Formats: sequence, structure tokens, C-alpha cells
Amino acid sequence: MAIDAVQIRAVVFDYGNTLIPFGREQLDTYDAILASGLEARYGPLDRPKFQAFRAASRMAPYVGEPPTYKENDFAVLTAALIKEVYGVTAGEDDIEELLRLRLEAFIELVTVETRVHEVLRRLGEHYALGLLSNYPDGKAIRVSLERCGLTPYFQSIVVSGEVGFVKPHPLIFAVVLAELGVRADEVLFVGDNWLADVQGAKRNGLHAAHMKRWTPPEHFKVEPGDFAPDVEIRHLDELPALLALEGA
Repeated sequence: MAIDAVQIRAVVFDYGNTLIPFGREQLDTYDAILASGLEARYGPLDRPKFQAFRAASRMAPYVGEPPTYKENDFAVLTAALIKEVYGVTAGEDDIEELLRLRLEAFIELVTVETRVHEVLRRLGEHYALGLLSNYPDGKAIRVSLERCGLTPYFQSIVVSGEVGFVKPHPLIFAVVLAELGVRADEVLFVGDNWLADVQGAKRNGLHAAHMKRWTPPEHFKVEPGDFAPDVEIRHLDELPALLALEGA
């Protein structure tokens, strides 16, 4: 392992596909719920057009030369989806109702394993803990964390939808470092996404543990000049031993 455990003062986690599963299965269920909500208001849905829009919107923050990494606005995105698929301008009430539907769908899809609590509890005895998530709706992340009992473990919870930029943008990393009161080189970042998490952490001076258990829905290939992660893991249970905690 290339990480000096003595140097680490904080561990920061990605959310989806790191602390919780949120891959193809969850996205398909989420899309089915959203599609049903659209059809209840506007009628039969052009499924290929719907899926194409959803895929493009997930990748939108990473498009451009160079990318802006600007996070999507869910209200704007929902209105654009309706315009694209149905060719109509949505009313405020419809957008508000669909945002509520999206919020509830996300929260219901979040599940957490008991052993995640145990790992976070152990790490929290030795390190400051943070959560840094790419998602347009900060409320969805915070409510789901509270519902799963994860909120108390974290001294900092930062969501791209509240900052305005997604990982790997430097600003979102700067926010979590400031809230935890640590330097970048004192932090181990744990995440699944090659660009957002591994490259984001390394570009901004953090150590990076690449979580390989689940396949992220946004795929980024390895580019020339990319940083290698400091370590690869398949389960969070590996972290106590990697950080040389007693009893690991």
C-alpha cells in the first residue's frame, strides 16, 4: 500500500457504489418510477427518447473541452426532459410534483449493509469522516443518509447539487477539506468512479482508494497521464487494516 497511515487524519467517502449500491438495477427502477409519473401526466412515453435524454443528462457535467463540471439543476432538467419527450412546456405544479417523485424514488432505493455502520464506527474513532457525493438533489442525499442512520458518522456532508459543481472539480473538494479542517494530503478519499473519485482526489492532492465492488453507471476510460489510485479495494471492511488500526 502506498498510503502512509500515520499521515491520514480524515477519510472521505463517495456515496453511490461506495457506501451503498446504486448501479444499473437501481437506476432502472428509478427510471421506471419517473417514466410512470410522466405518463400519468402527459400520456404514453417515447421510451428510447426518454432513455437517451436520461443518459445524456447524467454525462452533461463532463462534456466539453475542457468540461465545466457544472452540476445539473433538477428543476431545469425535469422541464427539459418534458420538452424533449412530449414537446410541451411543463407547468410549475407538474415540475414540483415530478421533483417530489424523484426525491421519494431515490430515498426508497437507498439501502445500506449493517457492516457499513461497523466500518464507519471504527474509522470514526480515529479519523474525521466526510461524505462527498455527486448528485443534483442535496435533500435526497441528506434525507436518505438520515433514514439509513448514517448521518451521525460524518463531520462533513457535501453534495454537488448544493455546491454547483461535480467531482472532479476542485471547488467541491475544497469545501469538504475546509469543513473537516484538514489538508488534502491528510485525507484518504474512497470512491468508485475513475474520473470523479480517483482522478478528482489525486488531482486535488488527496490519497485515493478505488472501490471496485460495483460498476458505476458513468464509465470513464483510463486516459494517458491519469493518476493511479493509491490502493484498490472491493469492500469497505478492508479499510481498517489498510489504515493499520488495532484489531483489524
